[in-house]
Amino acid sequence: MRALILVLIASVILTALPGVAAERYTISGTVTYSNDVPVDTMRVVIECAEFEYDCHEFRGTSSQTDRMGVYEISIEIDETYDGAELFLTIGEESFSHIVDIEESRSPPSGTITQDIQLEQDSPPSSLFTGVACGGIIILLAIFATLDRRPIPARGEGLLGAANIDVVTCPECEGRLQRHLLIRHLIVDHEMDTDDARDMAEIGQVEEE
Repeated sequence: MRALILVLIASVILTALPGVAAERYTISGTVTYSNDVPVDTMRVVIECAEFEYDCHEFRGTSSQTDRMGVYEISIEIDETYDGAELFLTIGEESFSHIVDIEESRSPPSGTITQDIQLEQDSPPSSLFTGVACGGIIILLAIFATLDRRPIPARGEGLLGAANIDVVTCPECEGRLQRHLLIRHLIVDHEMDTDDARDMAEIGQVEEE
């Protein structure tokens, strides 16, 4: 009989104790690079210190930033998690967050705001990279064309002042430097090497 009374008393006490209710805890903010450019479409992931056991339940919870770099992570906690440390990880960088239930209950939003700025600068945009590569290709093409172009028949001005040895192409009668004649015949007139060399020697003899 005495044992039954003790069981009843224990049941009453347990029933009277207030339950620990879980509530939603939300962390939100904006992620930017060191040059203030928003970090878009990257995941913000909760990670934990090795011995922070209160955090382990939430490890791997994540949220993806939008085009403006805004993220929002929500977890279910109770008051026993107050003061627990979480790490918000983006790429290879981590940022500490201490759970503060009292602040999360404060109006107006009921969320904790934590903006994050990475140490790295934003990567160059694909548009800028494409334009730069296109510009380099165009410049190379221009230089290649200038290098292969025969010198005009009138070689006054800079050529005359520099006293450069100029000959006439036997095929197109263009004027160009003597050491470029064989290459000009091979590339522009599609001759084989031996024919180009022979024609260049003949042309040089006639020029002299």
